[in-house]
Amino acid sequence: MAMLAACAALLGCHREPPSPLILITIDTLRADHLGLYGYPRDTSPTLDAIAREGTAFMRCYAQSTATRASHASLFTASSPRTHGVHSNFEEYGDSPSLMTALRASGYSTAGFVSSAVLNRSFGLQRQLDHFDDATVTAEMNRPEMTERPARETLAAALAYIEHLDRNRPFCLWVHLIDPHGPYAAPVDPDRFVGDAHAQSGLRPLPLGSTNTGFYDIPKYQILNDVRDPAYYAARYDAEIRYADDALGTFVERLRALDLYDRTLLVVTADHGETLAEPTHRRYFSHQQVAYEEDARIPLIVREADGRRRLAALDTSAVVASIDIAPTILDLLGLDIPGEFEGVSLLRAARNSDEPVFSFGSDVPWEERTIGTQRGVLSGPWRYVLNTLDGVEELYDHRADPQETRNLAATDPERLAELKQILADFMAKPAKRNRVPEVNPGDRERLRSLGYER
Repeated sequence: MAMLAACAALLGCHREPPSPLILITIDTLRADHLGLYGYPRDTSPTLDAIAREGTAFMRCYAQSTATRASHASLFTASSPRTHGVHSNFEEYGDSPSLMTALRASGYSTAGFVSSAVLNRSFGLQRQLDHFDDATVTAEMNRPEMTERPARETLAAALAYIEHLDRNRPFCLWVHLIDPHGPYAAPVDPDRFVGDAHAQSGLRPLPLGSTNTGFYDIPKYQILNDVRDPAYYAARYDAEIRYADDALGTFVERLRALDLYDRTLLVVTADHGETLAEPTHRRYFSHQQVAYEEDARIPLIVREADGRRRLAALDTSAVVASIDIAPTILDLLGLDIPGEFEGVSLLRAARNSDEPVFSFGSDVPWEERTIGTQRGVLSGPWRYVLNTLDGVEELYDHRADPQETRNLAATDPERLAELKQILADFMAKPAKRNRVPEVNPGDRERLRSLGYER
């Protein structure tokens, strides 16, 4: 027995330490505006390269199109109705999460965010060993709203990494606010304006007086009084390229630190963005919107040490953002909390008809004033309910992946089926977390975002 113990101790001394984890969430990032998903503009050379070295999932869907609620679903692997964050108001709870599982396994955890929406009033820092929410750059059009450009956030994260104890595994979460509107990249914001890929034939849009984006350009999105939707789409793409270039510098520094190849790197988003899709009801918006371009998000996983376990999967199958945390833990060889609703992609594929729900922000004043959307994707079908006026939308992604033809009036049986699936889900008990006290400065910033009336 003594000999066995000595051998075990010796083997333990030579055991490789667990892989570091870097999780990057990019705010408002549409999957279909990245090269790896077939987009023609050169928006994402860094992300494209990471995807070639790893695995990119073609159809990953967020459970919410509100930043706080979506991040809570990502970390807790559960729906908003389970974890209790339904909007950008509620406080993050104490549910078992990716962060608690990592800390229980000896990981140090740190977060670096670029948006005031995810600052300390959210409460996620309670599950982190280090949290940096410094946002000091005034946003264009809303100077009371502060943020932090991607290069500055990533530089702060690198400075933290450089002083870490390499003998202890770490998890680093980095949130980048780019390409959230207004679309004003710090570098070359007009790089794609008027290029060969500019969409033509779009009608000019009115300049809005509010931030809701009902058939007009939201007030906070207006740039130079331009009414051409193609101009805004090009500026949005320049924001993506700015964040991607900053990420490229970050990756090169990880290589220099001999960390890149040893690290599990995951890149995703909280939600996408409606630009000027002609049949959709809101322009240059997310938060209360649950269309395909808002709910579908990128998911790129580059495994540590050259491993490609995920590459054997059907990457065209539907996955949900609640599957990301359990998959990360599985890839790291760690236990998955039993409370997780999501599944590890290494262990189980979702049934092709299993419904995936995506919700817009859900707070009472929105129901009374601008409404929100609730959506369900089942197989190729997406059903969207607009809560303010009850308008229903039905799309068949087999023939219409861009959701240009609403089939609600022509396929009543399918409409009724998906409507019932959503109604059954909404009938289940729902948790709603406490809305924390907000200081006057943060309250004004949230109001300027359209998050409060």
